[in-house]
Amino acid sequence: MAATRVAQGLCDRGVQPGDRVAILAGTSLAFPVVALGVLKSGATLLPLNFRYQVEELAWVLADARPSLLFVESSYQELARAALAANALSVPLVPIPGATDPENWSWLDFAAGGAARTLPGHLDPESAAALMYTSGTTGRPKGVLFPHRSYFATFHALIVEGDIQPGETTLVNMPLFHQAGLFAMVLPTWMRGGTVVLGAGSFDPAQVLQAVQEQRITLTMWVPTMLARLLDAPGLDRYDLSSLGKIYYGSAPMGGALYARARAAFPARFYQWYGLTETGLNAILRPEDHVAHAGCTGREVFNCELRIVDGEREVGIGEAGELQVAAGPHGMIGYLGQPEATAETLRDGWIRTGDVARREAGGLFTIVDRSKDMIISGGENIYPREVEDVLRGHPAVADVAVFGVPDAIYGEAVCAAIVRGDGGDPSPAELMQYCTARLASYKKPKRVVFLTELPRNAMGKVAKGVLRAPYWQGRERQV
Repeated sequence: MAATRVAQGLCDRGVQPGDRVAILAGTSLAFPVVALGVLKSGATLLPLNFRYQVEELAWVLADARPSLLFVESSYQELARAALAANALSVPLVPIPGATDPENWSWLDFAAGGAARTLPGHLDPESAAALMYTSGTTGRPKGVLFPHRSYFATFHALIVEGDIQPGETTLVNMPLFHQAGLFAMVLPTWMRGGTVVLGAGSFDPAQVLQAVQEQRITLTMWVPTMLARLLDAPGLDRYDLSSLGKIYYGSAPMGGALYARARAAFPARFYQWYGLTETGLNAILRPEDHVAHAGCTGREVFNCELRIVDGEREVGIGEAGELQVAAGPHGMIGYLGQPEATAETLRDGWIRTGDVARREAGGLFTIVDRSKDMIISGGENIYPREVEDVLRGHPAVADVAVFGVPDAIYGEAVCAAIVRGDGGDPSPAELMQYCTARLASYKKPKRVVFLTELPRNAMGKVAKGVLRAPYWQGRERQV
């Protein structure tokens, strides 16, 4: 088995349990092979976002300090530049991408190394993966996620998500996401199913063709993807009758979009809720979509949630912070950040920062975020990171970044700018400035100019004041 060869190769190269092994690649068969090999070796998998710019990737690599980096040919230049930025010396193992000729000779990457024995047992509390998620302080934070939490996620997906033996699953989510590798690929394989990997870019015609030709039975699309599929020319010409289940998440799906999707696809719809820090925690099952439209869902069978206002659990109709019990789901903590870990993980509960309203029947609805995170097209964007980039522009004296409603992406990034003395840039110029320094999905889609930013009595920017005109009249504030 190819994954076993990867695991053996890592051991032969001297990689120890707990060492971090990174992968920078698009969607290809080599990715899950490497991932499984890393997990089997006892090392910690570090999937890297191939959309990072050099500065972003350089920071993550310097923080994580991987022992080895598997890198697709398309991203070798990016990897070398990011390593050079901090004078890091990390061995690179080239792997083929989806468009490269099929060649498995890379599996011999450890040739000549000393033969070592694979670990016979993995501690379920040890770190299986290190997943980076941006933090409200602007820099990405590394979330250490244990083996036991992934098995809890797999069981929840299989039981609550009705994954059957022999599923044919289409994966259009990036494999560096929890949703791509850990929510779609591995649970399908656990049930003896077939995984069809989508192309790197999301092309509606190619996706619909794959559903028809491969007789896809299960997939996951965020609402942005669903909207693009529904707008695809000739949608009604495709045979989509095999598609029995559509998972979605990352952002709410409005009632109008759900009605269109339900009419176009013969599938049952499952809405999932979870965070990088907490894994998969809640579901809105198909039977709940009619009676409880608009709700986020209810806790999965092996997870415990609570909604609290201070120390008090709220009643039906009341709102508070949604918290997730730390076991069996949940992270170990943030890499090298004990204070941030203690702030998020308290007394056995993980604070999500999401404000939820308790509904009858064990359901809840996310109504706002106490943290500033923006979710645009299923991608998490933290304003501080964008603000830090814009503050580097000589013509920007002050800036606040926040989310505004967007019909396609759910939310769009909006930057409120106070001009300085360094020029008079246009919105387009500031957007282009961000494009060169941030992943494309993080750059502002809208720029507004103000004479000053609203602030509260403590001098902090009142982002609620900035957001209010855009969200007025909407029940959801996310």
